[in-house]
Amino acid sequence: MTRMSKWFFPPAVGAWIVLTSLSQAATRKLTLNPYDSVNWGEVVQNKANLHTHTVSSGGKLLLSQVVEEYARHGYTILAITDHNLCTKWQKAGIDPMTTYGILPVMGQEYSKGHHINGYFTDHADGTGNPDLTLLGITGQGGFAVINHPGRYWKPNTEGLVPDETQAEYLHLLDVNPFVLGIEVINKNNRCPHDAHLWDALLDKAMPSRPVWGFANDDMHERKQIGHSWEVFLLDRLDESTVRHAMLKGHFYFSSRKSGHDHNGLSAPPVIVSVGHDFVSKTITLTAAADGAILSAEHYRWIVGGRTVMTGPTLNYNATRGISNYVRAEIESTGGITYTNPFGFSNVD
Repeated sequence: MTRMSKWFFPPAVGAWIVLTSLSQAATRKLTLNPYDSVNWGEVVQNKANLHTHTVSSGGKLLLSQVVEEYARHGYTILAITDHNLCTKWQKAGIDPMTTYGILPVMGQEYSKGHHINGYFTDHADGTGNPDLTLLGITGQGGFAVINHPGRYWKPNTEGLVPDETQAEYLHLLDVNPFVLGIEVINKNNRCPHDAHLWDALLDKAMPSRPVWGFANDDMHERKQIGHSWEVFLLDRLDESTVRHAMLKGHFYFSSRKSGHDHNGLSAPPVIVSVGHDFVSKTITLTAAADGAILSAEHYRWIVGGRTVMTGPTLNYNATRGISNYVRAEIESTGGITYTNPFGFSNVD
C-alpha cells in the first residue's frame, strides 16, 4: 500500500489551494527600486566619504593632508564636515578635483545637539534644536543625514528599538524629504544597533518615504581612513549628478571587517549589478570580492533585522516575511556591503 501524505487534499481542493496561494503571492508590487535607472554596464563606481574632520574640529590632519590621504586610498568624492564649520574650498587654496580627481562636497557637521551632517549648503546654525537645524539645511537647498544615532539611544530590555526612539527619528525624517536617511555605519561600526534602528524606521516609513543608509569614517586621524564608505553609481562626476544619486539612493555602502585594512587583505564585496525581472517578480544581485564573483551563500535578504532568504536572487512574491520593504547584505572575508532598501506595496 502506498503511504499517503499527512496533508492530503482531493485534486480539486489542492488545485484551489495552489491557485489561491499564487493569487495571494501576486499581490506584491515593487514600487521603490533605488537602482531601477542605473545602467550597470555604463556607470562608474565612485568611492565616497561624507563625514570627515580636519584640525579645525578635533582632527589630526590638515585639510591638504586629508584630501591627499583619501585620494591615495582611491576615493573620488569627499565631504569635509568639520563641526559647525563649512569648508570654503576656494578660500582654502585647494582644488581637489584638478589635483586629485576628487569631487569636493560642501558640508559640515552640526553638533550643538544631535549631530547632523548638512550637504550642499553653508547654513549656519547655533540653536542645537534638530528640527530647526534640519529646516535650515533643507531650506537652503541642502541635504541632511542623521549621524551615528546609536550615540543617543539604546535597545530596550528585549533588545528592540524603543517606541519613543522610533517616534523621535520618524519625526526628524518627516521634517523634509531632503533629510535623506541615517548613518547606519560609523567608523568601524561602533554603534552596531543602528542597523536595527534602520530596519525599524524602514518598517514604518517604506515604501512612500525611503530612508537611505550611509556609512562613513567620521575620520579624525589617519588610522581611521577607509573603514566604511559609500559607492555612488554615476554617469559623470559632478555636483549635480552626486546630488541626484544621493536623493534617489543610487549608491550602496560597505564596511570592512576588523583587521582588514588596505595592505593587501580582503575587501568588502563590490556590487556588479542589480537586476529586476517584472515577469518573474525577482531581484537579482551580482557581487564580487577579491576578483571573483561570490557564490550564493554570501547573499542574504533582510527584513526587520532577520534573514528572510539567502542567495543572489529574491522572488519577492514567493518569499515569506516580506511586507513593505527588503534590503540585502553581501558578506565576504573582508567585510559587508549593504544595498539601499527596496519598497513594496500590495495590489488589490
